[in-house]
Amino acid sequence: MALFTSLVGAEGTRIPGAAILSPRDGDIVASPIAVDLRVPAEGAYHLYVDGDPVDPEGLPMGDVRLTLDVPTGIHELDVRQMGAASSGQAITVLVDRISLPDDTNCLACGGLRRP
Repeated sequence: MALFTSLVGAEGTRIPGAAILSPRDGDIVASPIAVDLRVPAEGAYHLYVDGDPVDPEGLPMGDVRLTLDVPTGIHELDVRQMGAASSGQAITVLVDRISLPDDTNCLACGGLRRP
């Protein structure tokens, strides 16, 4: 018999592992992207964009904000412990040239609504 407990907090972030706080999965953003992370004190963590580490040194612990210059297109962001194949929490974002106030800013919602 296995006992499962939810690791999802009120904000939708996983506890106690590292988490991407923003952008959210499916967001449409403009480059450079501001990526907000929560990194636990235990372990060495890296942020990956499309499977490649952003910085070989790893991430500092605590709340971290990174600014990434990413080309236009669909990209996968993943924060995971060093040596792990994946975190199971990767998000997908669409990077567009611009982001307008009336955009739906959601891939799942059908993307951009441009005049």
